[in-house]
Amino acid sequence: MSGAGRSAQAYETLAFDALWERPGIGSPVDGTSADGTPVDGTPVDGTPAPSAGAAGAAGAAGAVGPLPWHLPWDRLGPAEAAAVRDGLVARDYVFHTSGSTGAPVRRTLTGARLRADSEQLARLIGPYEPGAIVSFAPSRHAYGASATMLLPAVTGLPVWFWPSFDSPPPPTGARRIAVVAIPWTFRILARHPRWLASFDHVTFLHSSAELPPEAWALQDGARTAMVEVLGSTETSAVAHRAGWDPAGPWTLLDDVTFAGARGRAEEVPLTVSGPRLSALPDGSHPASHEMDDLVRLLDERRFLRLGRRAHLVKVNGVRHDLNGIAARLRAALPGADVACVRAADPLRGETYDVLVAGGGPLTEGGVRATARGLGAAPRQIRFVDRIPRGPLGKPLAGSGVTA
Repeated sequence: MSGAGRSAQAYETLAFDALWERPGIGSPVDGTSADGTPVDGTPVDGTPAPSAGAAGAAGAAGAVGPLPWHLPWDRLGPAEAAAVRDGLVARDYVFHTSGSTGAPVRRTLTGARLRADSEQLARLIGPYEPGAIVSFAPSRHAYGASATMLLPAVTGLPVWFWPSFDSPPPPTGARRIAVVAIPWTFRILARHPRWLASFDHVTFLHSSAELPPEAWALQDGARTAMVEVLGSTETSAVAHRAGWDPAGPWTLLDDVTFAGARGRAEEVPLTVSGPRLSALPDGSHPASHEMDDLVRLLDERRFLRLGRRAHLVKVNGVRHDLNGIAARLRAALPGADVACVRAADPLRGETYDVLVAGGGPLTEGGVRATARGLGAAPRQIRFVDRIPRGPLGKPLAGSGVTA
């Protein structure tokens, strides 16, 4: 069987009659996602992840993830597509925060707010004229609900959900595509250069974390575009930037405004207000939300993002982003999963430890030397069996890891 034939066979075409149940949007009533992951973020066998050989990207060795699927929105007539969209928008959806910085919190988004969020995303990718969407973001989570489910619904573009390293590339038939990316997406795509090269243009729509080093290897001049979105379960998407500059400024989306401290020369938490904030457990909608991102405001609409407050450490007077160190270590240690965790030091005050899972015969001295070469020597190197991660690839709080 040809590669295209295997791909066509692997991606099941789903029915449009109850998309909130299959593939599913938000947290189901039984307290687990469709793939068996508890909504409180507890890692179990079945956490959606790449294969065991790709534990460095998702950290769930031996896990069996969700199956790939396809929704051909382009085959629906206008009236039929509108009816399906109306059904999606008429419902409320419950989500839980990722659990990467603390206990997961229940939040609710109406279908109308999800649609408004996806319409913002549609405006960001529209200039690149994709003919299909390939998504890696699970629809049980807020970003995936917006980008994997509602974005195709509002654009009418067919979508393929590519869940793991073990899945073959989808047979989109399009010449230009948008890829809804999360951090481990780029490791998967690096394995399929001929598939990527078959397109006239690829737009990457990335969210949920810092852009990993592997992403830059896929940059290919005018054939590729990068659109980054910053947001959270609490806020939905709040800001965007285009291009490949990791230090470039972010711009608020047009329905979002700054709230809280406004000093432009100061480093302040990113606090925003807008009509797409999710509801609290009691059903009320907050007027604003303070995110974990530390920023420096440039003007009324733009800011520089310095990192997540929980993941910044100052070692010998120099600030380091632990997420960035972990990402560069993963790139330098092929096959290994790496996370960095804050630690206290009686002499230096703040420091960090490195956790390493997999990657073959590695030594503490070798990992330490690699980390030191990135600018800051860690306090300890710890080798572990696995690093528990949620479906979007973030290490889970309470497991000795932060990200």
